[in-house]
Amino acid sequence: MCSPKNIDLCDADKKAEIQKYQAMDAKELEKLIEEKEAELEKTEKDFEAFIEGLQKQFEDEMKVKDEKVKAIKASGLGLMKAVKASASSGKDEL
Repeated sequence: MCSPKNIDLCDADKKAEIQKYQAMDAKELEKLIEEKEAELEKTEKDFEAFIEGLQKQFEDEMKVKDEKVKAIKASGLGLMKAVKASASSGKDEL
């Protein structure tokens, strides 16, 4: 596997990248690592915030749907179906 200890296994691009980092001052390399880790952490936090937003949006829409379904059923849907079923079964008897 390509790594600084197995540089002979790397392609030319990776070798150049490894050599670039090896040539850096330790403090410079540490600063670059910290910047990339901060970038990674921000990306993770942004994603978590996005997921939380989706979850809240989902929960809000579920409440709206549940309320609408309840209102529709309470508006007489059950009785309408019962009347229809009764009328249909009454026709079969004739």
